[in-house]
Amino acid sequence: MKSLENIKVLIADENHLKFIDDINDAIDSASKQRGTGIARRTFEYLSSKMKEGKAIIALEGDTFAGFCYIETWQEKGFVANSGLIVGEEYRGIGLAKAIKKKAFELSRKKYPNSKIFGLTTGLAVMKINHELGYRPVTFS
Repeated sequence: MKSLENIKVLIADENHLKFIDDINDAIDSASKQRGTGIARRTFEYLSSKMKEGKAIIALEGDTFAGFCYIETWQEKGFVANSGLIVGEEYRGIGLAKAIKKKAFELSRKKYPNSKIFGLTTGLAVMKINHELGYRPVTFS
């Protein structure tokens, strides 16, 4: 079984562009397994997130393990961590939570005055968000 101790969770940059196909393949695989329409992202979109320092990547050596990126709205007043994906062989070891935690820290560093939120209905991600201190809100 895989272990978190062998995985580095990093801020992605242009050196990680070579993993974009792996990221999209993991998205496609998860979408088929869950029967949901998780959107495949374009190379240009993901590469812009990496080049702008708005993405987190998890690697075991030179092998892709997971990914997440930051999205902003309303002149950076609102920030969400989006596109969370973990490779199938890396699920169940706490990697998604480690990636989300690093994405939260990056969001807070880049946008200290923003409101950080999550847009998900997936139970696993909602559990992680709760553990990281996110709280549900409703809009009326």
